[in-house]
Amino acid sequence: MVTIRDYIDKCDFVINTLLDEQEKVIYKNENEIIRLNTSQFESGNGNDDNSLKHNSPIFKGVYSLSTQLANPKKVAGSLYDFYDTGSFLSGLQIEVDGSLTRFSIFSTGTGAGDKKLFFDNYRNLFGLNKENTRKLNLEILQPELMNYIKRYLWYFKRQNTTIASKH
Repeated sequence: MVTIRDYIDKCDFVINTLLDEQEKVIYKNENEIIRLNTSQFESGNGNDDNSLKHNSPIFKGVYSLSTQLANPKKVAGSLYDFYDTGSFLSGLQIEVDGSLTRFSIFSTGTGAGDKKLFFDNYRNLFGLNKENTRKLNLEILQPELMNYIKRYLWYFKRQNTTIASKH
């Protein structure tokens, strides 16, 4: 016979392991989360729901006429597309912080020198905007965490259909 204490202990276990499970879910869905971020900046939107903005007098955030003359695929006035070498996009990664409640998106392909300066001057490039944060929370994290919770509590309940209290 299962006691209320047994069920409370199982609930405590789920509560105590939920952040670890959340971390696993984030890494398991890393590619999808990165796709949410790349879809933003490919359409010119930043993580703050404003236009992607480059904060440098050197780089304007759009291709120049001289760039278009050198490479006709890069139309003057259009946003940088980040596909030139591919190292920036292929280097996108997620890192969960020590509290397991936040993560950051970054790229190992930002290079050095002018290339690094270029990426460092985007203040709203990395991270999810409000809509993509909603998608992350409701469409990725919540369903998987609910499955985790149900897996432990529902399984426990199925195994022991009667709950009794100890006197």
